[in-house]
Amino acid sequence: MLSKLVTLKSYVFTFIVLTFFTISSLNAFDISKNASKGNFEVTSWKAGGGYSVITSAGFVDGYGKVYLTHKFKANSGEALSGDFTGAARAISKDGDMAFASLQGIWKREGKTLTIHTLDSLTDGTANYAKGTFDLYEGTLKFDVFSIE
Repeated sequence: MLSKLVTLKSYVFTFIVLTFFTISSLNAFDISKNASKGNFEVTSWKAGGGYSVITSAGFVDGYGKVYLTHKFKANSGEALSGDFTGAARAISKDGDMAFASLQGIWKREGKTLTIHTLDSLTDGTANYAKGTFDLYEGTLKFDVFSIE
């Protein structure tokens, strides 16, 4: 009897796990395979009570010159992780301008800050980006993916 109960519990557990993964994949988003590369230099770093604001300027393939502002909030006293909000402005050589709101999470290991961001552009485009700040060198590198 105990053996049948254990087997039944195993089947129920397997069913729940498979159902979860099936439902999760139905709600997942697709990103394009080709990432746009972004390279930035930090232009300022302002410290506040429990947060930091970092501004940077650089170039992103397909967008041109991009100016970023990130407001990072720590979720621990050690400032090892947290969330952020921000804004982006891009201008092309032809004078086309794009605006975006930025939001995401971050994690710090030593002098490296890794961020994951979902960006909403005013033209309706949505992007996912993964970036790495080198806080000592004052640089930021991004891979930007358009969400399909």
